[in-house]
Amino acid sequence: MSQRVSKSRNVCPHCGQFARVRYSEQITPLYREGVVECQNAECGWRGSFSMEFTATLTPSQQPAPGIKLPLKASVRRALLAQLNCAAS
Repeated sequence: MSQRVSKSRNVCPHCGQFARVRYSEQITPLYREGVVECQNAECGWRGSFSMEFTATLTPSQQPAPGIKLPLKASVRRALLAQLNCAAS
């Protein structure tokens, strides 16, 4: 069985090389902050990042009571279109 490999990589904004997450902290269930550092020894850049979940693309089958993420507009339209077709 093969493992799925993520193609998402953090890139240094200066030299374009790989920037490794040094550490991160979950601030809320929807928000994380941390520090990244460029792995290019000739560059040496370090910086902070923040990550936030902003929308739902596929609703959870086990939704957490306190999490209120809106459906992405295009997903909402598609679901409404499906409901309208099913009602016809």
